[in-house]
Amino acid sequence: MSGATVNKASAAKPRPMLPGWLRAGVLALVAGSVVLAATIRPATTPDGQPVPYEQGTPVAERELRFLDLADGAVGIFDATDDREIARLTTGEGGFMRSVMRGLAIERVASGHGDEVPFRLSVWESGLVTLVDPVTGRQVALSAFGPDNVNAFTRLL
Repeated sequence: MSGATVNKASAAKPRPMLPGWLRAGVLALVAGSVVLAATIRPATTPDGQPVPYEQGTPVAERELRFLDLADGAVGIFDATDDREIARLTTGEGGFMRSVMRGLAIERVASGHGDEVPFRLSVWESGLVTLVDPVTGRQVALSAFGPDNVNAFTRLL
């Protein structure tokens, strides 16, 4: 054994990657966000429906049905004539599938099926929305960037 000895008291303690004040700040921010998300409720009309976005007049609209097909694809149909206008094969259209899945889950949870079509609208303000008339849920598609908006507006 070599003659060198290590004094355990003088061994360097590992330093934290982030200073304590920064860790506390991040923790406070996360906790505040959780509380805020749990307490904020969207504005509703007296009958309990969400207050619609102020968007002006629609410049283009189409009523759509989204149906799961036997091969795993999602068929998108014009609700006025039941004509298929697009098909999303497996692994395609992730954003559209996510939006529609969320709306469909909410619709089923409220005890409804796919009997009423969804309404896709482009407003004079430039806002693009997808509305479920059954639940009153509105998705402001414009908030998700131009590529995701284009995925929907090509259906018009």
